[in-house]
Amino acid sequence: MAVWATENRPQNRSLSFNLTTSDLAQWNVSQYDNLDPDRRFDTIVVGVPSGATAHLCASLGAPLLADGFPITFSSRGKPDDISGYQQRSVDLLTPILNHNPDLLAVSVFDPIHGRQQIKRGVSIYLKLATLPDHYKRFIRERLMPGGSLLLLTCSSKWSQYEIGARHRLQIGGYGGFTDQEFIRGTPWLDDWLHEEGGVQRSGWRLSRHWTYQPEAQWGSISGFATSVRDHAGDEGLPIHTLSFSSIDEVSRTAFYAWQWLFYLLGIQPGAILVESGPQMNPVIGLRSPVIPLWLPATCSRSHLLLQGILPDFPPRIPVLFQAWPTGNLTPDVIPAKIWNTTLSGRHGRWLGGDPLRFPGDFSTITQMTPAIEDWSKRHTHKLLRHLRGSELSELQALLASSGDQAEDQLPAETEQTEF
Repeated sequence: MAVWATENRPQNRSLSFNLTTSDLAQWNVSQYDNLDPDRRFDTIVVGVPSGATAHLCASLGAPLLADGFPITFSSRGKPDDISGYQQRSVDLLTPILNHNPDLLAVSVFDPIHGRQQIKRGVSIYLKLATLPDHYKRFIRERLMPGGSLLLLTCSSKWSQYEIGARHRLQIGGYGGFTDQEFIRGTPWLDDWLHEEGGVQRSGWRLSRHWTYQPEAQWGSISGFATSVRDHAGDEGLPIHTLSFSSIDEVSRTAFYAWQWLFYLLGIQPGAILVESGPQMNPVIGLRSPVIPLWLPATCSRSHLLLQGILPDFPPRIPVLFQAWPTGNLTPDVIPAKIWNTTLSGRHGRWLGGDPLRFPGDFSTITQMTPAIEDWSKRHTHKLLRHLRGSELSELQALLASSGDQAEDQLPAETEQTEF
């Protein structure tokens, strides 16, 4: 479906000559145009977008002003041709960066998880270097008196090749492989490539300098965070910062935020909903007594995330599991039998998918949302209020004191200046 969308509904190449930072920011704030014009928020979240962020924002009843945007251009190439991919991304990004000095860009070459997409498109993440005027106006118009900004940052880094002053190319991404395994290769990865009919062996490399930079999809640009803090100071707005070492930590915090809110309101949770990848339903907690946990993928790293948080699942309530079908059993995708083993002993089921056909059952995509909506209609509740900013701060203090906050483990000598 991703390949079809790239081929049949691609971004026109002319967009690279016309796209502006203002367009991106305007698109973001336009998502809230249908709200009551007089609606004001106690909290406005600024920062890293993700499924976990969506759940966190829903618990707070807060809108999100994202610091980065994914975009895919239709452009044909070979799945292992990293040099050709580099040139394609340069051709597309040069005009964008030339007339947008406040944008940074990371093109992502993932020949494992995005192998089919590489053949037909170029995936790019555009990152904001400063707070756009549309965001400033939205904050001014929508933040209630006495309200505060919540700055969400993620220090996740990934090795990237320097293509230009504000352009990096990242090989690989979130999953069961490290950045160095993508670059240098592994024997089991070579075996998988052989089975796939690929000719590449021993990783993918460019004859360029690489440094550790904010990861393409979720890594935060420090300059943007500084711009947000400066604006809050200029406007006299309270601002709080949640800093995470990885997107997994955002997922954990969103899970605990909903659990904490139900505890404060005296609500007995009726189920835990485990989602993954593009499948997310951030309104579920508003409609049903469900604690959501969003996994970034169905890979070994997300499996470790689930294993780590399982002891904190409330006992004796069902676990509703929704695994996004990748269509390809890459070396790091966890098969259904292991997910079932991990969740064994807990009442629950796969919701909207057939585990016997995972990860190749694409009909799952059309079944998951109707399935959870049907469950929600049979288990309704009325959420009396959202989580308050002060309550989230209290939760963070509790998590920090229990040692739940992890730190990035990067060798000191690999630290580099961003862009």
